Parts: sequence; C-alpha cells; structure tokens
Amino acid sequence: MTGASNQGVGSVLRIQAVLVTIALVAGLAIAVVHEWTRPMVMAQRGGELGEAALTVMPGAESYLIYTRDADGRPRLSEEGDKHELFIGLDDRGQAVGAAIVSSGSGYADTIELVFGLHRDLDRLTGMRVVASRETPGIGTVITDDKEWVESFTRIQLPFDDQQRLQRLQVRENARYEDGEVDAISGATVSVFSVTRIINHGLADWLPILREDFDELAGGRGG
Repeated sequence: MTGASNQGVGSVLRIQAVLVTIALVAGLAIAVVHEWTRPMVMAQRGGELGEAALTVMPGAESYLIYTRDADGRPRLSEEGDKHELFIGLDDRGQAVGAAIVSSGSGYADTIELVFGLHRDLDRLTGMRVVASRETPGIGTVITDDKEWVESFTRIQLPFDDQQRLQRLQVRENARYEDGEVDAISGATVSVFSVTRIINHGLADWLPILREDFDELAGGRGG
C-alpha cells in the first residue's frame, strides 16, 4: 500500500509540475505578445491621431494620451475624450518627446495636424496633416510635397535672449536653424495656415511642457 501511495503522490506532483511549467510558458508568451503588439494597440487607441503622433516622434514605440480639464490642466485621456497631447515613450518606457494636436482654418477649410517636439523642447521632430479639404493641386501640397513635410524634422524653435518662444516665420529659402518654414510657390495661404496652427499649438502647450514634462511622461498629469 505504501508503494502505491507513493506512486500516487509522485503522479500528482508530476502533474502539478507540468501544469506549473505550462502556466509559466503561457505567461511568458502572453508577455512577449503584449510587448510586440503594444505599439499597434496604442496606435489603435489613439486612432489616426495616434498613428500620426508615432510618425512625428522618432524613437517612440508607444505613448500616453492627454486631454485637458476645464481649467486647462492636462490629464490622461479616457474613452471619448478629445486627444490633445501625446507623450512618446521608447521601448524602455523612457520619454522621447511630445506630439501636439492643433487645428485652424486653411485656404478652403479647417486643417488639423500633429507636430512633434524633441525631448529637450527645442526643436520640431515632424509634422503630419491628418485632416484637410484644401484645394487639390494647390493647398494639398502641404500633404503631397514630401520634401516640404520632411523639412519639419529640422526646424529649431526660435527663442529670444530670455528664452521666450518666438513665432515660426515663413520664408523663401528658409533657415531651419532660425525657426523658419519654407514657402511653397502657389500654396502661400496653406503654408501660412500650417505655420500659424503650429505657432498656436506651441503657445498653448510649450509652457505646460516646460513645467510638467517629467510628470506627464510618468503618467501623472492633472
């Protein structure tokens, strides 16, 4: 009887060991899949704005989304909230920059765009128009002219001697290091509109980011 009892206990222990091993492997697989799909899940949660935000924040694989309360203070966005700010995080969860959602009138209709800011808050890292009904062949160059769109990855923010932000300016043969945006022949209104919309977004969010970037990057807005 003792031998049979020991065999029974041994069988139970083997079954338990197998179950524990299966659980560990399954847990590891879930963790791996979660990490692999996290950027896609985050992009889906942010929708089209989230996809655009990832493209203007180099090195970002995920993000935190913020909206603002009635008093203007940022808080983490919940379902149904308006997405206004994205904080980009790399694969280690470290902040790489921010993406600001801003909109305003264009040549024919409202333009909505997302533009990126470097972690140091001293230069742009990209711009993407996400909604526009500009006149085809004229205003649509703000989305179709790839070289012009790419130029926003090289624009430095202009500050005065007291480190107060100055407005981006539109210039032919723009000097990106001086905070200038390239003019496009035949699309003057749309180019000025994009520049004005970015200036508005910077005026709105840069003071908050300068003061609270680390807290926002840690998910502690509000």
